[in-house]
Amino acid sequence: MPSLTASILITTLSTISSVSAHGYVSQIAVNGQQYQGYNPSFGTQGPSLAAWSTPQNTDLGPIVPPKYTDPDIICHRGATPGQEHIAVNAGDTLKLTWNTWPETHHGPVIDYLAPCDGECTGAEKTALKFTKIAEKGLIDGSTPPGNWASDQLLSSGVSWDVKIPQCVKPGNYVLRHEIIALHEAFDTNKAQNYPQCINLKITGGGSSAMGEGVPATQFYKPGDPGITVGIYNPLTGYEIPGPGLWSCGGGGGGSGSGSGSGSTMESGSNSVTDTGSGSGSGSGTSGEMDGGSGMGQGTNGGSGSNSGSGMESGMDDGMGGENGTETNMCRREIRRSRKFRA
Repeated sequence: MPSLTASILITTLSTISSVSAHGYVSQIAVNGQQYQGYNPSFGTQGPSLAAWSTPQNTDLGPIVPPKYTDPDIICHRGATPGQEHIAVNAGDTLKLTWNTWPETHHGPVIDYLAPCDGECTGAEKTALKFTKIAEKGLIDGSTPPGNWASDQLLSSGVSWDVKIPQCVKPGNYVLRHEIIALHEAFDTNKAQNYPQCINLKITGGGSSAMGEGVPATQFYKPGDPGITVGIYNPLTGYEIPGPGLWSCGGGGGGSGSGSGSGSTMESGSNSVTDTGSGSGSGSGTSGEMDGGSGMGQGTNGGSGSNSGSGMESGMDDGMGGENGTETNMCRREIRRSRKFRA
């Protein structure tokens, strides 16, 4: 239960959130070129853009957990494919600029890619299978409501950099960029998702196909720990929701948590550092959806493990508590989150 102070803060911020202006990606920049984002005020009469159109999103509102299995979670309300594409090279960094973002709406920023079967201009959104290519969540949770990726976006001119993996196979892709606002997520079904989609034509690169991918309608469940979470008490860790993070080097898929007082630092490479005192625990992930093994151990006591069968295995060694550092490694290019359920 939140403390009295936290309860007052929750009430205040919930009132603010009802009148805050939410945003949309208004501009995309790459290789010195600027591209216009879709403004929902365009309706159905907007210009031809690489950004997907969302004419039903007139109030710039969120997609909430009861709609997680609805097609609206894919690219927002009533989204239809952009009729252009942005040409990028594998390894390029796109700068996505939002028109605005409420400072009270703290949460993670997540980016996905999905290959199109042909041109993305005619893509069937429910057929797209996405792979997570970048994520950032809690930066420092010691002072509620914490310092989050969304706060970093605000301090960077309401902009976010997304790097296209160097090894990705050339082709047509949909980039799905998303902020999840957690200011009311202490209640189930109160998280707020703001997805945005953009068509890309990627050239160069390698031959990595990023694996099978996951439909966006299977990313999240209302009870996931990264979806229902109270941010008005100190946090020593945060589990970013959705499928595991993929990288060209086959980076690890383990996850862990530490407990105690202090701060948590999180980066796109999924490396976490907890500093504080108290007890900690960690647990491993399986290397595949159908098997694998994992184990974790915490300082000052406490350990956990899971195991299964499968050709691949993942390993996580997480340590929480005083000056504990969580690291992870995995032999598989596709990293599956412990909490993700297809």
